[in-house]
Amino acid sequence: MRIFVIPITRARWALHCHPVNAVPTRMTKWAAKASDKWSKWAVYPRNTWRGRIYTYGESLMDRIDFREYFLKEIPTKSEGAMVRKVDIVVPSLLNESQVIGELRLLAQRQIPYHGRWMKYCCYMLPVSSLFTLVPIIPNFPFFYNLFRVYSHYKARHGAQYLQHMLDENSYEVVVDSELSRWYQGEMLPQTSTPDSRTVAGDSSARAPGYSSINHSPELSDDDQRTLESGSPLLEDPPLISDNDITRMAVYFQLPLFEPTIRRARHQIVADLSKPSQ
Repeated sequence: MRIFVIPITRARWALHCHPVNAVPTRMTKWAAKASDKWSKWAVYPRNTWRGRIYTYGESLMDRIDFREYFLKEIPTKSEGAMVRKVDIVVPSLLNESQVIGELRLLAQRQIPYHGRWMKYCCYMLPVSSLFTLVPIIPNFPFFYNLFRVYSHYKARHGAQYLQHMLDENSYEVVVDSELSRWYQGEMLPQTSTPDSRTVAGDSSARAPGYSSINHSPELSDDDQRTLESGSPLLEDPPLISDNDITRMAVYFQLPLFEPTIRRARHQIVADLSKPSQ
């Protein structure tokens, strides 16, 4: 298993976990099947009720904190998470002790957070189930609540395993030389062969819960345009662009690297573009 720490700015990082040989459980199979059915709604025109619901649902899922998606990527014990060693892949730009400290703090904060919100969402399930009384339209509040219960459950268990791994020193910080060259202003090669631990996949794969709407590398949202156009709000400029992330995904040959890191970048840049209170 590998954890990638990708600096978006010098102070804010994106995270991605690539598990190897994870065994899908009944719950993860159900979640994958539900995600597949949901993605089929993307074919409906935006001016239809199905298209409008799909667009709104995708916008809701894009607002979920990217760190929650990262924790969900970490496999649980039943999925084969108890590996001997985890590689934490970083560029030379980052200090090892700082990376470990931030990961440890993330785990400590997110375990109680996701446990608390998982209970809240469970409490709301009976209430949202009442929407089944509305004819014709599926009960989307109930299904979304059910999705949030699963999401918080997975994120909580991911945070628990992350904390266990750090407490047991079952990790090795690996400085990737090509990634380091990228942050030093040099270009990653167009085609590279990943090491033997990499499991190759289709780089066009779509991460569950990540919208493809209005997220092309050439056109960013208003917050990104405000920040990257040289606005005075630019206090901590982004170190990489969406195009950079695409090329990194090609280099590492990981199917979900690009949508995961891009989602994190969009959220970080949008957050930085907000005026200080």
